[in-house]
Parts: sequence; C-alpha cells; structure tokens
Amino acid sequence: MDIRSQLATAGLTDSEIDIYLYLLQNGQSTPPQIAQGTGIARTNTYNVLRALKDHGLIKQELHRKRKAYLAADPQALILNWEKQKIDLEKMIPDLRALYTTNKNKPRILFFDGFEQVKEIYLSSLATNDKKIFAFGSTNLLSNLERNFFIHFEQKIRDNGIALVDILTSASKERALTETKKIIGGMYDFKLLPEKYRDQPTDILIWDDNIALVTLEVPVFGTIITSPLLADTFKMIFELIWEKF
Repeated sequence: MDIRSQLATAGLTDSEIDIYLYLLQNGQSTPPQIAQGTGIARTNTYNVLRALKDHGLIKQELHRKRKAYLAADPQALILNWEKQKIDLEKMIPDLRALYTTNKNKPRILFFDGFEQVKEIYLSSLATNDKKIFAFGSTNLLSNLERNFFIHFEQKIRDNGIALVDILTSASKERALTETKKIIGGMYDFKLLPEKYRDQPTDILIWDDNIALVTLEVPVFGTIITSPLLADTFKMIFELIWEKF
C-alpha cells in the first residue's frame, strides 16, 4: 500500500493528502503557494488547511506578516488517529442503541443528570396505552424537584393517562394529599409494608419501555425499549400489586 492509500485509510481526503504531502516536502508555505503547488483552488485550500490544522497535522505561523503553514511531525498522525478512536468509542453506546437488526433486540438510551432525567418522565406522557406503571417513592421524587413533578402529574391528568403506583409507606401522605388530588380517578396506588424503606430509585413502565432512575447524586437514568422485557416487568408489577 502506497503512502496516499495509507493516508486515505487514516481518514484523510484526497485534498487533505495533497496539501499534507506538499507541506511535508516543501516546508513552510503560504496559501497561494500551496494552491499553486497542489492545483487546488485557493478558496478550497483555506478550508482544507483549516481541517488539517484541526486534526493537528499542520501548524500555522506568521511569515512576513502573512499566514504560512508547515507540516507537524508525522507522529501527529498517530495522535489524530487515537483521538478519532476515543471519539468513536464514546459514540458506541448511542450507535448500539440504534442497532436493531434483531426485532427483539432492546433499544437503550442513557440520561445523565437531573435535567436529562426529566426527559424520561416527559417521554412517558406519549404512551399509546394511556397507562403508566410506577414503582418507587413519590416522597423522594417530590423532594428532588417538587414543581417539576407537580407539572408531570398535571400532564398525566390532562392527557387522560392512568397512573398506577406501588409506593413505600413514607409516600402515603403525598399520594393522598397531592397526587390523588391532582390526577383524580385516573390515579391508584398501593403501599408496601413499612419494613420496606424508601429507596432512592424509581421505575416507570409504559408501552414497550422500562425506565430505571436513580434519585441521588449522581442522578441518572436509562430507558430500555423491549416488548419482552416490558411485558415481564408488567407481570412482576401485577404480582406485587395483587399481593399487597
């Protein structure tokens, strides 16, 4: 494999290869010199130089008060490739979430921080079944950001969604004095025995989705979209509901 092919494999375009090789061979050069030496239009030359500079493959200097460029040490190619590798590795979880060649393969989304976790609750309002199953502590949810969860419950009511809650006993007062009053007849709940204390987590189930949320710092959550898993979680929910 020749040098041009190897540079293309490293992710450089034809124009980037032309200019990079020109600078390696000719040293410090101005954009007009580079354009003339490579045959690349001057306007495009500036764009390519900017891209190569962003990759760390060339350096910009002033030569007689004019911008000039020279190639960085070729070791920069390895550093650039390693940076691309790191960036790609960061993308893998999101890319895997889109990878749905298997009809039963779950889709998984991650939410970091409370501002993103709010999106989990708001997305459940789009339920087609008009029903949300919840397992956790409305008491802890309210303590996290009371106004947001009041708004969330109002949206549940306005959208005609049934909310079914299994709660710890510490949430009884809020369930009766706030949630029940806001949602009305579309809200039903059962309490776990007092021996089951509040856990800083919340579980939501709607349609084909299961959301798992932590309510302590660092707050984060995930939505798993899988008909098989959602049906299993609903079955477990119903078993607990019938027991208590």
